[in-house]
Amino acid sequence: MPTTRYVHATKGVRSGRFDSEAKPARTVADALRAAAPGDTVVILDNAVYREPELVLDRPVTLTSDHLLKHPAADPAAAGFDPRVLPALHGGDRHRVLRIGPPTPAGRRGFGPVTVRGLRVNGGHARHTPSDPGLGAGGGIAVIDADEVLVERCVISGNRTETAPFRPWPESDRTALRTAVVDLIGDVLPAGAVGSVNRTIDAVNGMLRLIGGIPALPRIDRAALLAEAAKRFDALVPPGTVAMWLAGQSFGGGVATVWASPTLRHCLIRGNTAEGRGGGLAVVGYGWPTLEGCWIDRNSSGRRGRLDGGGVGCEVSVPGRLTRDLSELDLISFLAARATAARTAVLSPGTIVGLTPSELYRHLRWLLNPFEPNPVLAKTPRILADLVSGRLDEAVQLAFYAIAASALRLDRWSAWNEQEITDARRKAVTLRECRITGNAAADDGGGLYASVLSPVRLRATEVSGNRAGSMGGGVRITMGSAGAFEQCVIKDNVSRGLEPAPRPGEPRRARPGGGGISARNADLTLTGTRITGNTTSDRPGGGIVHYADTEGNMGGVPDMWTAILREVFGVTRVAVRADAASEVTGNGCGFDEHRVPLARPRFAKGGGIFVLQATFPDAPRVEVTLAAVRGTVHGNTALTRGYPSAVQPGTVIATANETCLQDLLNHREWTEANDAPLLKGAADLRFRA
Repeated sequence: MPTTRYVHATKGVRSGRFDSEAKPARTVADALRAAAPGDTVVILDNAVYREPELVLDRPVTLTSDHLLKHPAADPAAAGFDPRVLPALHGGDRHRVLRIGPPTPAGRRGFGPVTVRGLRVNGGHARHTPSDPGLGAGGGIAVIDADEVLVERCVISGNRTETAPFRPWPESDRTALRTAVVDLIGDVLPAGAVGSVNRTIDAVNGMLRLIGGIPALPRIDRAALLAEAAKRFDALVPPGTVAMWLAGQSFGGGVATVWASPTLRHCLIRGNTAEGRGGGLAVVGYGWPTLEGCWIDRNSSGRRGRLDGGGVGCEVSVPGRLTRDLSELDLISFLAARATAARTAVLSPGTIVGLTPSELYRHLRWLLNPFEPNPVLAKTPRILADLVSGRLDEAVQLAFYAIAASALRLDRWSAWNEQEITDARRKAVTLRECRITGNAAADDGGGLYASVLSPVRLRATEVSGNRAGSMGGGVRITMGSAGAFEQCVIKDNVSRGLEPAPRPGEPRRARPGGGGISARNADLTLTGTRITGNTTSDRPGGGIVHYADTEGNMGGVPDMWTAILREVFGVTRVAVRADAASEVTGNGCGFDEHRVPLARPRFAKGGGIFVLQATFPDAPRVEVTLAAVRGTVHGNTALTRGYPSAVQPGTVIATANETCLQDLLNHREWTEANDAPLLKGAADLRFRA
């Protein structure tokens, strides 16, 4: 028979069974040690319990007498006084509560575990190799457990601390440099230099006849390869620092680590993470559900991955590699496969495939981006860049080609195929929640989701959040998906700046998205209102969506894009809004106090901005906005009357409501000229 154990800070005794209110335990730890699987531990008073980290590694319920007597008490309701609940306090030295089986193998069948009606304060989780949570979850870490319920708790004033970053091993760096330079040498073999120079001579003959384009120098292979090695060293110099990847120190308040718990009617407030998810983080292959929770005034710290002031999600990490994962582990993965990957990149007829006319069109496109972009395979494109003097671009493309090839050859040595399948069909779910007043130094002031982390929000408010870079309210990227049903995204701010440049780099502007910023992700709005959001001299006051490269990882050019395509299989993405949704009252070209900026240049798409970029492996985007004139209206973009940088010879009068830029086909559409995109009942439809 299950037994109830009791705790009281002043009336408790030091030993016994603690199964009587007359003889309770003095500490929570003592009561938990006495508890058998299935028992309930009840804290009788509202004292502050400063104890070592408490571990719930077997089925048990931990609750308070106050909640038993007031089962409808709701800490997520305005005006609730948390002092009526007992507090578990970490003393600002360690995590407060860890929930889960002793080993990951125990995940199946573990539970149930319930935590109800408590305050969880003063936790400080540090990233160390000995910590099963790797510093995640300053207040609560749920690890390798699904049948867990955290209900009607107040989780506040907790934090995480990340470990220092480590530099690249020099052996890995030199192995990858050798592979990149050798690939360039393969593209330009010694025996083919004469043929390439004859192609250059032919193109120079065309240029002399036409005029206006400088002649190309003939190729000196040895000098070019030596210079390529120098350019690699400039791209990834010795001692380049790599960041942590797989959730270390994520989740200032709560972290779910390979776990799918349920959180109901919890207040998660005033927590800080030196990693993603100031309030709550989702790490690894788990998909928690939040119901009626309030995630308020949490923030990212001063170092680490500073995304997701409120919630940060990072699900599809390389499950076959170590959980204490950094960019170095993926770099080592590439280095070990560099030779095989280089060989696989090469395609038959690489040199023969680059004809003088193709090279000529490539040069014309470089001089005038409005010219059609000649679509070349990777190795001919590397050669075309070499011949046209774009050595940095050739080195970066060769590096990317090796990374993509290594993943294509051996992706399931790092990722688990079944886990990726699960990640595509499951989602982190928030119902009737509030995400308010959170701040991220980087992306996603309220919510951040990356690396194939679908999120579903229903009847949830995301308001008053701030991001230093992209996505004042929400940031979704890298194959993730955001489905918003009957939600409100309002009064969020994207400042459009990086939080801090790396040494020697200038501070630079970034894409905005005052309400929602998405890149290479599906975005679906159903009966959802996007209003009152702003961004700086950046596009997308309400929503911005980019189909483009995902960027560098630890110095490896476009490595995230290689993962997006080769592991996650993302080649198309969609932006959809139904007729019951509304995007209104948003603006771009404003400072964080909504004061107009002087002479903004990039403030386009006050309501919605969509960009289809030209990176060869970027996904293609499809946009469907139902009844667009009614669903997207009353927005403001302060860049007006501008010559289009996308469509030659066109002046765009306004881009207040929508702005779609198609760099592939050199077209820019706004409410001023979008009639060709309107179908049926004035639905706007675009497909790249």
